[in-house]
Amino acid sequence: MKRVTINAFIDIGCLITFIPVLITGLVLYIFLPSGGGRGGSWVTWMGITRSQWVAIHDYTGFAFVALLIIHLLLHVKFFKNIGRSIRPDTKEPDDCTT
Repeated sequence: MKRVTINAFIDIGCLITFIPVLITGLVLYIFLPSGGGRGGSWVTWMGITRSQWVAIHDYTGFAFVALLIIHLLLHVKFFKNIGRSIRPDTKEPDDCTT
């Protein structure tokens, strides 16, 4: 499989896992904040308990972080060569493809 194809799959996976992390984070922050005597983990929103929202948030967050680490590892060559593009006195590398 080509590197570009792998990159595309990893990037799409990052997007797909980021969206539930964002949504569940907002739900937990706005609708189901912790503490305050609102019933603890049994408070529900849309038929899902707070603890279930937290579980969804945690699992999709772990998947997102794993994919993000793979994404960064696929771009190691870019990070190694970024200094050359910042400093104009050095020659640009020919093999700086990501």
